[in-house]
Amino acid sequence: MTLLVPLCGCKKKAAAKPKADVPVVVMPTLITEAAKLGLAGRVAGDVEFCVSSVQWKKHAEALKASNWWRQMMALVEDQTPATSGSMNVAVDEMFIAFGKESVKSIALLRQLNDLYNETAYRGMMSGGVLAGLGTSFDAKRLMEAALRDPEVLEALILLLERFEMPPVMIGVASPTPEQVLKLASDQLHLAEWLGDAPQSRIVTTQGEQITVHEIAMGTVLTVERRREWLAALVKAMPEITPEMKDRIARGLDVLARKKWVLALGLGKERAYVAVAKATEQIRLANSVEDSMLARPEMRTLDADALKGLGLIACWDGPFWDVLQSDQPFQPIVRGLLAGLQSEKMFAGMARALEPQAVELAAAERAFFHREHTSGAAVAWWDGGLQVDWAGGSAKAKMEALAKASQFTALLDEPEVVFGMSGHGSTTGAGRTYFEAWMKMAHATAKELVKAGVGGEQAAETLKLVDQAVLPGVLSVYDGTKTIWQKALESDGAIILDTGGKMPLLPGLPPGGEAVPLPRLAMVHEIKNRELIGVSWQNMEMALQKLLKQVPAAQPIELPSVVTKRSDDLTSYLYTLPFESEDLVPCASLTEKLFMLGTSRTQQNRFAENIRQPGNALVPTGMRVKVSFTKLREFLKAFAMVRAQNGGADGLKTTLKWLEPCGVMEVRLWSEERQGRGRVSWGMRDVLSYD
Repeated sequence: MTLLVPLCGCKKKAAAKPKADVPVVVMPTLITEAAKLGLAGRVAGDVEFCVSSVQWKKHAEALKASNWWRQMMALVEDQTPATSGSMNVAVDEMFIAFGKESVKSIALLRQLNDLYNETAYRGMMSGGVLAGLGTSFDAKRLMEAALRDPEVLEALILLLERFEMPPVMIGVASPTPEQVLKLASDQLHLAEWLGDAPQSRIVTTQGEQITVHEIAMGTVLTVERRREWLAALVKAMPEITPEMKDRIARGLDVLARKKWVLALGLGKERAYVAVAKATEQIRLANSVEDSMLARPEMRTLDADALKGLGLIACWDGPFWDVLQSDQPFQPIVRGLLAGLQSEKMFAGMARALEPQAVELAAAERAFFHREHTSGAAVAWWDGGLQVDWAGGSAKAKMEALAKASQFTALLDEPEVVFGMSGHGSTTGAGRTYFEAWMKMAHATAKELVKAGVGGEQAAETLKLVDQAVLPGVLSVYDGTKTIWQKALESDGAIILDTGGKMPLLPGLPPGGEAVPLPRLAMVHEIKNRELIGVSWQNMEMALQKLLKQVPAAQPIELPSVVTKRSDDLTSYLYTLPFESEDLVPCASLTEKLFMLGTSRTQQNRFAENIRQPGNALVPTGMRVKVSFTKLREFLKAFAMVRAQNGGADGLKTTLKWLEPCGVMEVRLWSEERQGRGRVSWGMRDVLSYD
C-alpha cells in the first residue's frame, strides 16, 4: 500500500533576510570625551573644588603668539625686576583639587583673616604694639603682634588647635614629570620636611606610583628645639611676661602635636604633589566614571563636550559659601570698638555703640549670607571667552531666575554701554542693612559729641541737623522705600548708554559738543500707580521743606516740573537752564511702566521698544550686557577733546588696553530648580598697538 502524504498547504518557509546593521549612535559627553579633556578624568569625583585645564599647551601657545601678550609681557618686564636661575618646565596640562573636608580648614583660614582685620583696626584706635599692622594680611606682622598681645596670641592658639591640613592635590601633565617634582621640591623646601618620615606607597589603577610621607611636627619641632627657640625669644624680647612665655610654650606644643602627610607621585608623563591630614585623603579617580566628569552637575554641560574646551571646574555648595564671607565688615567694626574701649576718653562711647553694632551684624549677615548649590563650569575660546555653568546659584534666587523679563530687549539698543534686566529676589535685606549703617553713623556722631569732640559748635550743629534736616531726609527716604518695595513689581532694568546729544553746557571745551552724552535710566513694572503719585508728592514736599532750611540770600526752590505726553507715556521733567531733553531729570509712567532717569528722549525710545509685540518672547532669567566697544568709542571721543586742551595721556593708555575687548553678555537663569549661566565675551587680537 502506498502511503499518500497530502502536500496541500505545506509550503516551505522562506528564510528571513538578514537585517541590515543599525549604526549605534553614541552622543558625545564629557565622559566619552575624557581622553581629550586633560587630567580631569584623573580627579576624584568627591572633591569639594577643582579646576582643571584642557589643551593648556595649545591655548598658551596661541596666547603667547598674540600682539596683546607681547605688549603685556613688555609692560611686566618693564615694571618688575628680571629673575634668573628658575627652572623651565614644559607643562601640557594641570589641575588643582581640594578634597573632602577642605571646607573646614578654609573656614578657619577665613577666621584667621578676620582676626587680622580686627587686630589691625583695634591697633588703629588704640595704638601701642598693634599700631601699624596695616590692612593687608601679613603673617609676619601678625606673629609679631601676637608675641606682644595676649589676646591675639590666645586667638591664634585656638585657631591652630582646630586647624588640620586640608587635602589639596596639584597634578601636572609634562614630558618631564621628574623635573616637575624637583621644581616643586625646591620651591617648597620639601627636604626640610621629609627627613626620616615614615613612607607608604599608593599604586593607582593607571599605574601611577604615589609615595606618601607621614610627617609628625614633633619630629621637626622637638622638645629641645622648642626650648632653644623659646629661650632665644625671651632673650631677644626681655619684656615678655611669664604668662606670655607660658602661652607661647603652649602654642608651640599645639603645633608639635600636629600630623599631616605629603605625597609625591609619578606616572607616564604625569606628576602629582599633594598634602592632607591622612593618607586615605590622597586619591585619584579609579576610572572616568569615578572622576569629576561623572558628577551630576556635569550632565547639563555634556552639550559642550566637543567645543574645544580650555577649562573644566566643579565645586560643592558649602565650599563656595565659605569663600564668601557673610560678615565682611564686622571684624573691622569689632576692632574699632575694641580699640576705642581701651581709650579712657572713648570707652563710654564704645560701650554705648554696642547695641547698634549687634543690630548691624545681624543686618549684615542677612544681606550677605548665601547658600549655594553644587555646580560645574566649562570654558572655551570661540571669538572670545565663552563660559557655561550649571548649578552654583544661591538657592534663594531660583524662583526669580525662572521668570522672564519684559525689559530684556532694551539691552539690544545700539548705544548701550551697560545694561541689566531681570526679576529681583530681594527681601528688603539691602535696605535694612543700609539703615543699620545709617543708624550706626548717627549714633556714633551723637556719642562723639557727648565725648566732647568738636566742642559746643559740634553739639549745636548736630542738634540743628536732628531737628531741621533729619526729619526731611527720612521723609524722602521713606518715599523711595514705599515706591520701590510696595508700588513696583520685581521686574526691572537699569540701562546706561551713550546715545545722547551733548547740550551746550557752561564751560564745555571746544569740540565737546561732538562727545556723545551718557544717559542713565531705571525701568520697572508698576504694581500701584496711585501709590507712586502719593509717595512722590510727599517726597517733593519734604525736599521743599528741607531747602527752606538752607540759609541763603534767595530762597531755594525745586526746579519747576513740566508735564509732557507722548501716546500713553506721561513724563514729568525738572527743567534745567539749558534746553535739552537728553539731559534732564525725568520720571515717565504708563499704566504698567515706570521709568526714572536723566533723559526723556531715552525713555520715549524705551517705551516704543517695549510696545513691540515680538519683545515679549524673551528667555527667562537675568541678563547683563557690557559693551567695551561702546565704552571705548565714548572714551576715544572724550580723549580727542581732552587732547586739544592737554591731559589725555592717561586715557590713551586705557584706550590701548580696551581695544581687544568687545561686548560681554552674561545670562543667569534656572531650569528644573538648577541654576544655569553663560558668559560670552567677544575679544580679538589687534594688529598693532602703535
